[in-house]
Amino acid sequence: MIETIKNILETGVNKQHFPGGQFCVIRNGQIQCDYVGYKALYPNKVLNQGHEIYDVASLTKVISTNTLIFKLIETGRLSLNTPVQSILENVAYGDITIYDLLTHTSGLPADIRRANTLRNPDEVLEKVFHSEKIYAKGSHVVYSDVGFILLGKIIETIHQKPLDVVARLEIFEPLHMMDSSYRPYPIRCAPTELREDTVFQGYLQGQVHDEKSFAMQGLAGHAGLFSTASDIAKFILAMFNQTHVLSPKTIEQLNQIQVEATDLSDNPKARALGFEKPSKSHVLYPFKDELIIHTGFTGCNLMINLKRQEGFVLLTNAVHPKRENNHIFGYRDEIYRLFIKQWEEHK
Repeated sequence: MIETIKNILETGVNKQHFPGGQFCVIRNGQIQCDYVGYKALYPNKVLNQGHEIYDVASLTKVISTNTLIFKLIETGRLSLNTPVQSILENVAYGDITIYDLLTHTSGLPADIRRANTLRNPDEVLEKVFHSEKIYAKGSHVVYSDVGFILLGKIIETIHQKPLDVVARLEIFEPLHMMDSSYRPYPIRCAPTELREDTVFQGYLQGQVHDEKSFAMQGLAGHAGLFSTASDIAKFILAMFNQTHVLSPKTIEQLNQIQVEATDLSDNPKARALGFEKPSKSHVLYPFKDELIIHTGFTGCNLMINLKRQEGFVLLTNAVHPKRENNHIFGYRDEIYRLFIKQWEEHK
């Protein structure tokens, strides 16, 4: 399977649909990884060597933020029913809970308008704390960076430590994810987009791509983590081996569908706690009960099949040199179909 996946991705590289990437397959208690293509295309072409660090964008939500929230739940410092306002007193909404944020059903908007003008954490939090609801809580699923920024601040408030420190102590060091951090070595990082606005000019390399997280100096609950495919594979394998920082009971809970509803454009959506479940329009939908998945805007994705104890992670900088160049999506689905074919043969 590794060679087949590599061939699929090399086709995309050769068609200039994305620069390159790393991937790992987790199965039979083993991790197998490989890489393709280029670390950078601009200002100069640089070949990948397999040890590059990638901006994993919204994979931050499930690898770091979601895990830290459930660590707090397991130790009794939070519950799914805890009101956000009981931790963050300055927020303008009193009925939103941790559960609402984790399932993206809070009523809060997806994003902050004109995020590329934000310059510091205070500006971001002012917008987040005073966001107005755009739908009735629980009536839709609207994937929200705003909600996970709140979760990140809740983690920092309870621990009284910066998010990067908490993640290192609670997740990365215990799982030996030594290339995962919010403060990577820039020279090892694959660059993302050429940013040209009033806040920043130049290629982002070792600095987070997401504008809100950038304004928060990279320490945000929705984006900001940098990692390697092999590190994330360790995270997934630990879930299968029951050596994770979360209990087996919690990990099983993460696999359960919590809500199935539409977004504001009437598209079907399904959510677990933190993770996405394949909805009716997703290529993996026939195996929705077995799977949790997530994607990242920079071109990353992961898939975890707890029933079969198989996983997959792909990290790319598909938004390099500009987000309009990102054509990773069809290749992602083609790789998923490889797994589907094998699962169908072994039902």
